Amino acid sequence: MNIGRTRTHKQVSVRGNAVLYVMSRDQRISDNYGLAFAQKLAVEKSLPLAVVFVLSKKGHRSREHYRFMLDGLVEVEQSLEAHSIPFMLLIGDPLQALSNLFHHTTPSAVVMDFSPLKGPQKLIQELKRSSDSGLYEVDSHNIVPVWVASEKQEVGARTLRPKIHKKLHEFLGDICPLLVKHPKIWPGKVLRLSELTSQIDNFLNSIPENNQKLLFKSGESAAHSKLNDFILHRLEGYAEQRNRPDLDGTSGLSSYLHYGQIASLAVVRALRELLVTRPELAGDVDCIIEEMVVRKELSDNYCYYAQGYRRVEHAPNWAQSTLKKHESDIREFLYSKEDFEKAQTHDPGWNAAQTQLIKSGIMHGYMRMYWAKKVLEWSSSPQEAIDTLIYLNDHYSIDGGDPNGYTGIMWSVCGVHDRPWGERQVYGSIRCMVYSGLKRKFPIEDYVKQWITK
Repeated sequence: MNIGRTRTHKQVSVRGNAVLYVMSRDQRISDNYGLAFAQKLAVEKSLPLAVVFVLSKKGHRSREHYRFMLDGLVEVEQSLEAHSIPFMLLIGDPLQALSNLFHHTTPSAVVMDFSPLKGPQKLIQELKRSSDSGLYEVDSHNIVPVWVASEKQEVGARTLRPKIHKKLHEFLGDICPLLVKHPKIWPGKVLRLSELTSQIDNFLNSIPENNQKLLFKSGESAAHSKLNDFILHRLEGYAEQRNRPDLDGTSGLSSYLHYGQIASLAVVRALRELLVTRPELAGDVDCIIEEMVVRKELSDNYCYYAQGYRRVEHAPNWAQSTLKKHESDIREFLYSKEDFEKAQTHDPGWNAAQTQLIKSGIMHGYMRMYWAKKVLEWSSSPQEAIDTLIYLNDHYSIDGGDPNGYTGIMWSVCGVHDRPWGERQVYGSIRCMVYSGLKRKFPIEDYVKQWITK
């Protein structure tokens, strides 16, 4: 295992009674370097190992999305059980829940998943101060770990891309050790998820619903089935069809990648292996690598290094200046958050995109850009637009609450990773999108009919 994936926040200084892996962003067994590293530490010290997951309220996330995640965790629990590793579900504030667990178990070492978001990073620093255990952070979500790819906030894909490709081969070749049946049995009983039904239901009942009926199955097995289906039926022609919202041309993997039910590394490896026998698919595979590696890891870079990845005052200087200049421009249309949420605008394309999001939990990437830019155009201020978009995305999108979402919103509203364009009302020099552009791109009327009439 490449040591570059791991950051040591505190060396092991106590013997302790166990090793704990705190699963959060990477909810799977295969290609999970954090879990593998935790087992390695436990075996070396002849200690029992447990996997811990803290179920806590996060922003605007909906009950349906928690259910999707919990369905996947049932499979994680079953897989761990086959390896003599208990799965512990804690419910509540992460710092308090973990501190209480550490007090009762006295771990020798704690291994955490990496996330670039401020909440998880703050949690690691608080645990570092309050715990005597060794503390490690492992990036299993990115192929090239964020801190290895770059030591600073990158201007955009053009500056990160060569850095990623320089390290890509090294980390694609980093084979994750397989999980083995753990030699030291955990002392005492750990309640299984099926025994925590009432506590889980109480938690879920405290989370607002969005009334979605998700049409795809959760879990690691489902994620790999979706990958195989994509390779067999939609990979060929992906480069041309991926930007057609009226076609089923996307991979369908975004929700599985968000919850870490499949590793982007596993996807890229599978696609590269396919090229040995199908070299004619190189263009399609290159497009996926650009999106799933360069663009996705650029989002992690931005959220990790940017001081405020949800605030207009942390946009590039040119963007702040142009938005300020046009802040008092008259808006032809102004809508409230409730208007947006109910898809009640004058624009059928926008309403169709919002309706797709509400009903299915997903939105095509091309329409997502249009959707976000129009909220800027129809809001009283850029920050109001950002706040509205974060609410809509995190509450309705199955992959909301993600660096990709925050970065996409800031690209749309604040020119992050973009450049100045021709100046116009409201947008200033921020790139804009118009309905006539949708008509030129694809048959927007078919897309509207598909979602508005459902």
